[in-house]
Amino acid sequence: MSGLVDTDAELWEFKLPTLCTFQVAKDGSAELALVAGVDAQGEAMVRNHLIDPLVWWRRGYWLLNGAVVVDPNGRAVLISSAPELAERVIIGLAKRGWSCVGDFLVPARVVDGAVLVYPRAAPIVCSAAIAVMESMEIDQFVRPGGNAVGVVVKRWQEPIALTSMATLLPEPPEPVSPGIGRARIARGLLIEVAAKERTPRELLEIVSGLAVLPAWVSSDPLRAITDQDAEWASADAHQTSTKAKEALDVALDELAGWVSAGHG
Repeated sequence: MSGLVDTDAELWEFKLPTLCTFQVAKDGSAELALVAGVDAQGEAMVRNHLIDPLVWWRRGYWLLNGAVVVDPNGRAVLISSAPELAERVIIGLAKRGWSCVGDFLVPARVVDGAVLVYPRAAPIVCSAAIAVMESMEIDQFVRPGGNAVGVVVKRWQEPIALTSMATLLPEPPEPVSPGIGRARIARGLLIEVAAKERTPRELLEIVSGLAVLPAWVSSDPLRAITDQDAEWASADAHQTSTKAKEALDVALDELAGWVSAGHG
C-alpha cells in the first residue's frame, strides 16, 4: 500500500489517474475526488478497500494482512494464507457456524497485553466462481470490470482479542525453529503504510507468541482451486476438485478441533 500513497505529504495523498484522488488527514478524515464517469460500484471499491484501511491506520491502528474468524465459542483465530485459499476457508468455516471479523486488512491494536482486532464495514470478497460453486448469497459486485463479489456470511461485530493463528501454506516452508517461524509469519502479517510511523515491536511480540497451527493443507490436492488456469470442464479436473474439496473439509474440521482442544 505504501507504494500507492504519498506519505511524505500532509495530507497523505493517493492518485489513480483513471479512477480518483483522495487525501487522508492525521485525524482520519478523508477527502475523495472521483474521475468523471466512475459509478457507485467504483466509488464503493475505493472507499472500502483503499480509503477505509488508511483511515484506520492514521487513527493509530495496525492493519493485519490476513483474515480473522471467530469460532462458535467466541475465540478469534488469525488466518494467514494465500488469498485464493483464504476465501475458501472463510466460506467453509462460515458453514460450520464461524463468524468473520474481516478477510483482509483487519485493524488491530495492542490493549492490556492482547491484540484486539476490529471489524470493518468492507464486504467479504471472493471470486464469483467460488461463490456460485459454494451456493453463497451474493451481496454485491465489488470490483468494476472484475469477477470479485461480496458474499453474505455471519459477521462478528465487536472488537475481540486474538487467541491463536493458523497458517495455511500451499507449500511446506523451509525447516526453521518454531520461534523463528512464528516471527516470520507475524512480520508478514503486518501492513506498514509509512516506515517509522510507529514501531511494530510490541504487536509483533504478542502476535508471534500466539499458539500456531502449522501448515495443514498440502499443495497437491488444492491445485484445482488455486490454479487460475485449471481446466474445470475435464473429467480429471472434476476429480481433482472433488479431492481438493474433501481435503479442505478435513483441514477445516482439524482447525475447529484444534481450537476446541484448548489452543484458543
